[in-house]
Amino acid sequence: MRVAASSSTRPSEAEQGAAAGGQLKRRHKSLSALPGAVSRMASSARNARAAAAHLSHPIRSDPIRFSRLARRMVAGLVCCVAGGHLLAAPCNARPLDEVKASNLLRVVVYERNRPFSWREGEQLVGVDVDLAAELARELGVGIEFIARMQGEDVDTDLRANVWKGPVLGGGVGDVMLHVPYDRELGVRNREAVLVNPYFEQRIVLAFDPARLGEVAGLDVFKREKVGVQLGTVSDYFIMFADGGAYRNNVLHFMRLDDGAKRYQGGEMAALFGIRSETEGWLAAVGAKGARYLEVPMPGIQRSRWNLGMAVKENSRDLGYALGAALDKIKAAGTLAAICARHGVTYAAPRLD
Repeated sequence: MRVAASSSTRPSEAEQGAAAGGQLKRRHKSLSALPGAVSRMASSARNARAAAAHLSHPIRSDPIRFSRLARRMVAGLVCCVAGGHLLAAPCNARPLDEVKASNLLRVVVYERNRPFSWREGEQLVGVDVDLAAELARELGVGIEFIARMQGEDVDTDLRANVWKGPVLGGGVGDVMLHVPYDRELGVRNREAVLVNPYFEQRIVLAFDPARLGEVAGLDVFKREKVGVQLGTVSDYFIMFADGGAYRNNVLHFMRLDDGAKRYQGGEMAALFGIRSETEGWLAAVGAKGARYLEVPMPGIQRSRWNLGMAVKENSRDLGYALGAALDKIKAAGTLAAICARHGVTYAAPRLD
């Protein structure tokens, strides 16, 4: 029940006028502050663009020189490439029917990840890029790439690229390539579904037969030099193998292209690392004739692993459709041909 205000508690006309005047003054003050707020917002936007330009500089964006914070910042600056154009609008992962309806498949690949995905000028190229184009063709839709730097770990990348989006804003893809097809990784990341393994990574010894003969084991590195990328599983193993017997002949490099050039120049007789990466970089520098050997690695849990795809949990039907498309691509020999085009030997995944 509503109760009417008594005359003793009702404000006078003078008091009501004063209150109204105060409200008008406060509104005027807020409006007068608006241009300054807009100016500050514009300044923030300019600063953000400047930071992005700073981080995209070819020297400053070298992954070896990134701090962890810089890696996270670059991961948040989504680079959606569609015919060479940047896309400003955020995007969400979608099931198969929405992908078909939009006539567009959005694919996440890594930046600076030769031989799978890297840039030549402004153009994305590589095994994953060509495979994604074939997958989209099999689905009968167009393609749009989202290229991002690697984060601190794969879990972070799945969150940023598949189901949630980067910390600093940006959308996710419909599917992400180059994801380790690993049971434990899948259990930890319930919001993403790991599907469709398409390539097996292997740690191998790439050696020069002219210096080491046709068959090489680790013993030769008691006298010959072997190169390895600093901070990798291969580095850890070779430095401590056989009680450190080869340590004095291990040459470290930070960048894979540097290692390939030094091998080609004869500074080292072998490279120890992931075969696809080694093959890709040796092809890039024009080094030919290397032989590849898998060596036993006692104490290392895994020297082989499969690469696959990841889709969001509610996009399983898209994962199934991509799997069917992948089967056709592999059966036709197209995936092997794509790998050969980028200097890589195709290694079919082995599922235990």
